Formats: sequence, C-alpha cells, structure tokens
Amino acid sequence: MRILVLGAGFGGLELSTRLSEEFGDQLELVLIDQAEGFVFGFSKLDVMFGRALPSGVIHPYRDLVKPGVRFVQTTIRSIDPTAKHVVTDAGAFEADIVVVALGADLQPHATPGLVEAGHEFYTVPAAFALRDVLSSFEGGRVIVGVTSTPFKCPPAPSETALLMHDYLSQRGLRDSSEISLVMPFGVPIPPSPAASEALLVAFAARGSTGTPSGW
Repeated sequence: MRILVLGAGFGGLELSTRLSEEFGDQLELVLIDQAEGFVFGFSKLDVMFGRALPSGVIHPYRDLVKPGVRFVQTTIRSIDPTAKHVVTDAGAFEADIVVVALGADLQPHATPGLVEAGHEFYTVPAAFALRDVLSSFEGGRVIVGVTSTPFKCPPAPSETALLMHDYLSQRGLRDSSEISLVMPFGVPIPPSPAASEALLVAFAARGSTGTPSGW
C-alpha cells in the first residue's frame, strides 16, 4: 500500500513514525514538505533572543526519516483527493492513501502596516531574522501584539514579552524601555485561568501596571 503524507509538522511526523514502527521496511510512505527540516516553536525564540544559532535548532528531515519512509522536499501545487494524485515541483505522486497535514500559513499582509513597520516571530525565517533586529536595538518601546483570533500557541506572546524583559535586562536596556503586550482578551490565556493568573503574577513581578496589555 502506497501512502502519501503531505506536511512534515507534528502530525505528519507522528503518523510517519508510528507507521514505520508498525510496518518497517514493508511500508511504502512518501513524506513531502517544502522545508528542509523541522524547528520546534520554542527554538525560534532561542534564536530570536540570541540563545542559539539557526544551524543548531534545525532538525533535517533526512535525519528523521524511518524505515519505509522516504522524504521529498518540494512544494505541493495541487491535490486531487478523488484520484489520490498530487502534483509537486518534484513531479507527480500517486498513492492508495493521501494524508493532508499541511497546517495553515500565516498572512502578515492581512494586518495593515505589519509587514512595513513591524516583525512577526511565528514563521521560522522571520523569527531568525529578528535575532539581528534585536541585537541592534538600543532601547525604547516594544509592542508584542496579537492581531487577530484564533491564533496558534496562545502562551507564545506572553512568553515572548517575558523573554524580552530578560533580554533587555541582561543588556542593561530595561530601564530605558517599555514593553507592552497587546491582545484582544482580558487575560493572557482565556481557556486557562490558572496559567493566566501565573502570567499576571509574573508581569507584576517585573513592574507590570497590573494588566496584561502594558507594563
């Protein structure tokens, strides 16, 4: 049986690994992704704040594939779910089962002015680029903003604001800087009251005004 797994995020990797462990070399699975490797979300922040180098947090897919799994790095152009036919820049693929685990793409352009005047840290290239932006920052106003809902990884904006505090403190720039966390909620993580309360305490310990929107 031929299996195509489109997307090598958590879902695609987990499925490919489980099938490999179950069937081994008897498996005929092709895993397709446009990226060369996998980057954990927290690793983007490590690079962004100068705690790690990009080369140290990228896990090449060629090193992650298991018996019976072949990885192809390419861009998917079309999917025919009825014919189970997938067209990519590396050619066409056919399978008995097609699993679509492509996730969702961010659209920074959907927020007017964000691309022209701001930065995002949810994509790997943008987070890595922020390493140089922050290293040249000499103090001032920093805004960590949530532009719309829903958004993935609800703790990330709060975590970034706290890491920004630590980063600027280590560089001796905290007293000359203002950090604001702006989001369309009354608390940092509405589905988790306990986590929200812990974050509010953490903000207060770092000089918060008492609300998650500015401190």
